[in-house]
Amino acid sequence: MDPIILTYAVANGLLLGGIYGGVALGLSLIFGVLRVINFAHGSFLMLAMYASYALWSTFGIHPYAAVILTVPLLFVLGYLTQAVVIAPLYKRETALVVEPLGALLLTTGVFLVIDNAVLMTFGPDVRSVSTDFANGSVILGSLPINIGRLVGGAAALVVAASLAIWLKTTDMGRAIRATAQNRDAAAMSGINVSQVYNITFGIGAGILGLFGALLVPFLSITPTTGLSFGIKSFLVVVLGGIGSIPGSILGGILLGVFESIASQFVTATSASVFSFCLFIGVLLLRPNGLLGRK
Repeated sequence: MDPIILTYAVANGLLLGGIYGGVALGLSLIFGVLRVINFAHGSFLMLAMYASYALWSTFGIHPYAAVILTVPLLFVLGYLTQAVVIAPLYKRETALVVEPLGALLLTTGVFLVIDNAVLMTFGPDVRSVSTDFANGSVILGSLPINIGRLVGGAAALVVAASLAIWLKTTDMGRAIRATAQNRDAAAMSGINVSQVYNITFGIGAGILGLFGALLVPFLSITPTTGLSFGIKSFLVVVLGGIGSIPGSILGGILLGVFESIASQFVTATSASVFSFCLFIGVLLLRPNGLLGRK
């Protein structure tokens, strides 16, 4: 392979992987605290993308400016999903030890409701947003880099670092970490576990509100867009280690670079298939993920 093409593939994979990791941050946080696999994760991202598109097409609001609206919108949606849909299952758990398997079915139901609601509202047509800035390129070294991908990759690093600092330095962050370690001990220490769950789910969805707006300028949208990102988020979280914020970024970068290089030899669809082979290989060697702990 031409070294220039390989270098470009690696650079593109790093940016794409950063975006994968950023999208997976919310899923990792939610599972690390609630021990619930959110099957509607990709649907929340897709909903944020459509919200950004609607704001752009109706009011002319640039997707980057739409973050001011999409992040609170997704936070509230995530908060209500946990408080109204999932929380009743936890209330039925008297010992609060066994995670409700019904939560898997509930989030699957949320995924189906969101996807079909968007399909009925916007139809199956492909939608896209055209912005001169995000579609432009900058030259780094000798490589043309898409500005939209560069912004998305940089945002992933900033969000991951900010989230890690927030979890360590704020009262709510420490309450979330305490609840993740031992919810019973956290409750006996005076922490409102139910409120922590609601806020954690809201934060996880709010992160998707950010990345949904950042993805719209260079990715087309359909009602099935969230499904592919949801699957990749699961791969990233397990690769990096469930509940690990740095692991999400590392897993995303690993997946992005692997796909980008593999797509130079095979089709993009086949590259995705090989990604699952990478996923299986890592799990065989590191069952807890690259940065995961038992």
